[in-house]
Formats: sequence, C-alpha cells, structure tokens
Amino acid sequence: MRAMGLTTKIVEFSDVGKHFRRRGRRLDALRDLSFTVASGEAVALIGPNGAGKSTALRIAAGLLKPSLGRAVVCGFNVSHGTPRARRRIGVSLGAERSFYVRLTTRMNLAFFGRLAGLRGRGLSSAIDHVAEELRLEPWLNVRAGRLSRGTGSRLAVARAFLGEPQLLLLDEPFASLDVLGCALVCSAIDRRLRDGCALVMATHRMGESRFCEQVVELQPPVSDPVPSPGVSLQSRSVRPQTGCE
Repeated sequence: MRAMGLTTKIVEFSDVGKHFRRRGRRLDALRDLSFTVASGEAVALIGPNGAGKSTALRIAAGLLKPSLGRAVVCGFNVSHGTPRARRRIGVSLGAERSFYVRLTTRMNLAFFGRLAGLRGRGLSSAIDHVAEELRLEPWLNVRAGRLSRGTGSRLAVARAFLGEPQLLLLDEPFASLDVLGCALVCSAIDRRLRDGCALVMATHRMGESRFCEQVVELQPPVSDPVPSPGVSLQSRSVRPQTGCE
C-alpha cells in the first residue's frame, strides 16, 4: 500500500543480471530481473536458495555492481557507485553476518547509526526508539555474540531502521522469529511503509509477503529454461495485522 500523497520511484531494476567467473566458467547468479518500487510500496523477492534474491539485494545496496542491465536506487545508478545513496538505505543481510559479536547490542547499533549519519542525541534517541519498538532494551548491554537467534534477527532489523531510510533492504527479516517477534517486525515495517519508506524483502515463504504489492518469483538461473527468472509479478494488497505465518 502506498503512503498518502505523491510517490517517488525509489528502485528501478531493468533486465538486471549478475554473473561471476570461476575457473574460466561463467556462473550466473541473477538474470533479467525487472521491477520498480515507489515510496510507500513493498516488493517481495521469493524463491529457493540460489535464485538470486540476496544478489539482487546486494546490487540494490551498492555492494555489487550488475553485470548486465540497469539498476537505479534513490536516483543513483548503482553501476556508477552509490556513496551518496547509501545513507538513504537501511540494510539487513541477515543476523549471522551483521554484527561485531564482541560488542554489545547498544555498541553495534551506535556503530551502524554513525554510518547512517547519526550523531549525539539524535543517535541515542534513535537507538532507544528502535530498542523499544523491537523490545531489545533488556539486551542493550549484552554482547551480540550471546544473543539468541531470534533476538539477533530483531537486532538485524533494528540496524536497518536507523537513520530513517528512504529504502529498506531486508534479507529474510523473519528468520528465527517467534510469533511475538514476527508481530513486532511486521508492525515496525508497516509503520515505515505508511510514512513513505520503500521496501524490498527477500524470503522463502509466500505468507511473509502479505504486506507487499508485488511478488517477484525467482528461480535459480541454471535450472530455468524459458522464460528467464524475475518476470513473474503478482499484485498484492493485503497487509498483516498481527504476526506472520
């Protein structure tokens, strides 16, 4: 669902592909992916392991350059670099590789908040807000390496929320969450969509895409004959009210 008022294109992928070279062979990680996300809209990338979901998110985040096609994020072509766009993007690529395990939850949020441009009272206020929103207060002084998987997943999402981004890129945001954790994350995402933030989310489960207007179904390139993956779009209009299935 779009936020009220004017909408702006936040993400535009046009026939985006990514391949790597290994031992002289070309390995396709993503082929012919096209979709558009406007402010206040949500898109789910759905598919099995190896379908290219995480690759697409990394391209959108500016961590990978596309081999083919055109990707524009927050008005910047990612092929030309996205340093100015990165502060407008909140990224969570999974709890297992998102934090410094020897630092506390608060220290991790402070570090990534500074990368998002926050300082001083603004940084402290942002940390307190996301900690309250996702019920992380009891673990703020606990090292990230000692958190449960579910709490770590909530921390990964909290990191992406810092700095009031225009775009959220979330890889499996509901992984390892219990019913309460899913409800907290769903509500937090929903609030940001209503405020005009855009979302691109990767998931294995169709049920987790209930608040997405578009569902982009991906298949591993090596097993996809014709047509290419990334061209099957399904319109969605239902948002979750509680939890996730």
